[in-house]
Amino acid sequence: MCRVLLLSLSALIASTNVSAQTATPSAPKATTFKPAALVIQVSDTLGAPLGGTMIAATGPVSREGETAADGSLHLINLRAGNYRLRFAREGSITLEREVAVRAGESSTLDVALSAAPPPPKPEPVQVPVPTKDLGAPGDPKVTPVPAFLEKNFIGGREGRKESPLGCTSSGKATLFQLRDSWVAHTHDDSDEWIYVVAGEGVLRMAAAEQHLQAGTFSLVPHTMTHALIPQGRNPLIVISVLSGQACKS
Repeated sequence: MCRVLLLSLSALIASTNVSAQTATPSAPKATTFKPAALVIQVSDTLGAPLGGTMIAATGPVSREGETAADGSLHLINLRAGNYRLRFAREGSITLEREVAVRAGESSTLDVALSAAPPPPKPEPVQVPVPTKDLGAPGDPKVTPVPAFLEKNFIGGREGRKESPLGCTSSGKATLFQLRDSWVAHTHDDSDEWIYVVAGEGVLRMAAAEQHLQAGTFSLVPHTMTHALIPQGRNPLIVISVLSGQACKS
């Protein structure tokens, strides 16, 4: 009887040990997620807030948003880690920054954006200046003035003598021999160049007077009133060149 009790007790103890060895181990405790936040403040280089700044954050998670009128933006429910932020705003230079975010903490970031340089001014449009049609070129001509004067010298009783020297589609040259004054006159459509070949006199332009002698060269702009007054016993001999309008040959 005692032997039966001992065997039963031994079987019970063995069964208890096996149950203890095969028991299921307890599961590990789950890690609690601690969200983080990032408070961003954007301003210009003078400290004025910049609203309307687009911000894109890339890292463990991605976030994007636009700053309010006071230049602020709050990014919430972030995972801990390193983030790269891009700041873009019209009129400012785009900027990128890196920031580290810690679990369960609220971090702050101040960013100053520099103003973008103004766009280059457009190149002025070069308008081609229309060229004047001078027509067909005339024939070249050379006139030996001393020899020409010997054959065409003014008579003793003539007050003025004019001899054409050349004529083209854009002007003409004339040899004038003056004993009498050439009264005030104008050329509305032509500038006049006057070269003195011989003699003396006065060129009167408006209220000014210019003494003339052999070798003097003068320019009279168009529409300016002028007169030629000979002086001395010899005639005043000048070459007048009118340019600007076609001559009438």
